Amino acid sequence: MSDKLYKIWLIVKPGTALVALGVFLTVLGLAIHSILLSTTDFNWLEDGIPAVEVDSAAVAPQQM
Repeated sequence: MSDKLYKIWLIVKPGTALVALGVFLTVLGLAIHSILLSTTDFNWLEDGIPAVEVDSAAVAPQQM
């Protein structure tokens, strides 16, 4: 890597970059979920398939 790579942080503030990245990823996630929910093949809310119920007695405890 270049020895002058640190100079990017003189132009871009780290706090602002992290906030912008968080906002971008949140908007991207919401957009992807909205697109999937608007289709008939991938709409998991109105597909008519009930969620699987798990019996807690049938699940073996984890060994440490």
